[in-house]
Amino acid sequence: MRKAGIILVAAAVAAVFAGTSLAEGLRVAVIDVNKILNDSDAGQAAKKQMEARYEELKKTIDAKQEEARKIKEDLDKQKVMVGKEKLKEKEDALQARINELRQLTQEGEREMQSRQGELTREVLKSVEAKVDVVVKADKLDLVLEKSAGVIHFNDSLDITQRVLKMVNEDGKAAPVKKEGGGGK
Repeated sequence: MRKAGIILVAAAVAAVFAGTSLAEGLRVAVIDVNKILNDSDAGQAAKKQMEARYEELKKTIDAKQEEARKIKEDLDKQKVMVGKEKLKEKEDALQARINELRQLTQEGEREMQSRQGELTREVLKSVEAKVDVVVKADKLDLVLEKSAGVIHFNDSLDITQRVLKMVNEDGKAAPVKKEGGGGK
């Protein structure tokens, strides 16, 4: 039994030393993709497009809410004075407005999620291409995403600013396309 324990300890020590010699040749970098998405010119442009569309949707929804509120006020004022049939008719109109408002809100949320996904994907394609350039130039073996569980790293391993600069330079060469449907 004692021999087995010694052999296991020796194997563990050998594995540790083998791992450190392997790690010495490993070239690693860290990147903060969220920072690039938020700080890049393309990311800022995408954010502005999203905000503009959000404001359009919000105005439409607010107008529908105001219509429903007015119908409810009229209904409350006239409840005693109108007959059952007229009351039912107004309640049905109010319910139709509420359903329309609910549907409009859900469609708006889906549209915003979809647009955000599309715009983010476009920026991420550029980021990936620039990361590939840095990986090849620096002969990196591993690039870790900062928000994916990296607890500590030396600042010299961070390639975020380099990639951000490259993404911005690329964006100046090819401006972000404008989507149709949104007015100024």
